[in-house]
Amino acid sequence: MARMRALERLRRPRAGALRLQQTVGTSGFTLIEALISLLVAIMITAAVPLLLSARVLGTAAIDGFSPLEWRLFLQQLRIEMNETERWSVDGDVFYLQKWSGETVRFLLATRRAELIRQVNDAGYETALRHVRAVSYRTGARGLFVTVVADDGTVWEAFVARAF
Repeated sequence: MARMRALERLRRPRAGALRLQQTVGTSGFTLIEALISLLVAIMITAAVPLLLSARVLGTAAIDGFSPLEWRLFLQQLRIEMNETERWSVDGDVFYLQKWSGETVRFLLATRRAELIRQVNDAGYETALRHVRAVSYRTGARGLFVTVVADDGTVWEAFVARAF
């Protein structure tokens, strides 16, 4: 019974009049507005990688000698040279004798205009595309590589051995 009186006191205003505040017209988000804002934010976040991709920005696919492929080829060649016991050049073929006993060679496949990599005279891994000619010169601590692309551009680099 005492509990009921306490609840009645909470419900009844003490001064007699009940004061109500209207919250209509105040700034704030309803649940639907918050969900719509969240949806828009998610859509924008999902669209950013698409806008940053090379296809959307309009860079056309290169159907020719690519500087990126050239740099990747040089990196691969540097890794191969650091894993070898010795190397040699025979014309336009570059031989690597690995510590494991494998023989890796890089040679020009003229009919496809590709520089290929073979291990123990087997396999056909494309190392560089759109190549017209290649030449190698051995140095004291590395290798001079000269490549002539299909369009006649000459690319040269020195690949040094780490040790």
